[in-house]
Amino acid sequence: MRFQSRDGEILRVLYENDGVLAKRHLKTLFWPDSSQRAMEQRLAKLHREAYLMWPDREQRKIYPIPEPICWLGWRGALYIAGTWGAKVNPPSGNNENQLRALQKKLQSYGIRWVREPRWSFLRHDLATVDFRLMLQYAVSQLPTLVLEKWLPESEFRADMDVVDFSIKSEAGRSVKMKRGVCPDAYFELVDIDLLKQGKPSKARFLLEIDMGTHDNPSFGKFKALPGVAYIKSPGYKRRFGNNHGLWLVVINGGERRLRNLIKQTKEKTGEDTRMFFFTTFDQLAYRNILTEPIWWQADRSTPSSLLQM
Repeated sequence: MRFQSRDGEILRVLYENDGVLAKRHLKTLFWPDSSQRAMEQRLAKLHREAYLMWPDREQRKIYPIPEPICWLGWRGALYIAGTWGAKVNPPSGNNENQLRALQKKLQSYGIRWVREPRWSFLRHDLATVDFRLMLQYAVSQLPTLVLEKWLPESEFRADMDVVDFSIKSEAGRSVKMKRGVCPDAYFELVDIDLLKQGKPSKARFLLEIDMGTHDNPSFGKFKALPGVAYIKSPGYKRRFGNNHGLWLVVINGGERRLRNLIKQTKEKTGEDTRMFFFTTFDQLAYRNILTEPIWWQADRSTPSSLLQM
């Protein structure tokens, strides 16, 4: 097959989104004005040549797959390696040992090839991509704003920062704890006008996607408290340059669950609760997630927009 520049872009976007996309994501990004059939025909060619993969019959039987998805095949991983300037020989055979060896070689160059999706987290990972596409659209509507950086969850899983924090026991004593913090993503927004004026121009955000359907009584203790400690930690400053940042928490569920998580966060973090902004997937839909008042904080009675903080 004749490899096209768009094929390379598809592989790059797959890699940048932790290796897995729904086909509807690819349709939105690369075939917005074309038919589904046109997309499927091109993807089928990439699949035949092992540039990308999708679930086989056995995987569809075993795993809960909510919608059609794609991930990088071994030739796609080699393409990414080539764009990094890494010299990696192709496997001599398409068997498990050869593919594991290839994966290990790619890791030595810092290339994280996802050979299969995280099946049990698939809905969560696709929801993270949904958020990123909403964010990219919102930024595109604001001419002075730039999405300067997006780090996926895999960046943190590969090199996780561990923080110290304290919780109160049932007896009222302070108990010291350690916990690794792994955001679902980190991103930076830069206001070009403020940058030209020499004023503070960068905002840093950490993303938490909560796909639970029931109340989570441990959110305040094991998400909010470590989240505050992380932003204040030396590890965060080493990684991002300072100790500024806000947590965006997007939940699955309705107002009752939203209120519960906000209440927990306020109870556990006190004044630091202002570091957290909450919303639901329903509130994100069909809106500009930066300019519309869809984000709730514990110390405010009405929602606000992220760009009017």
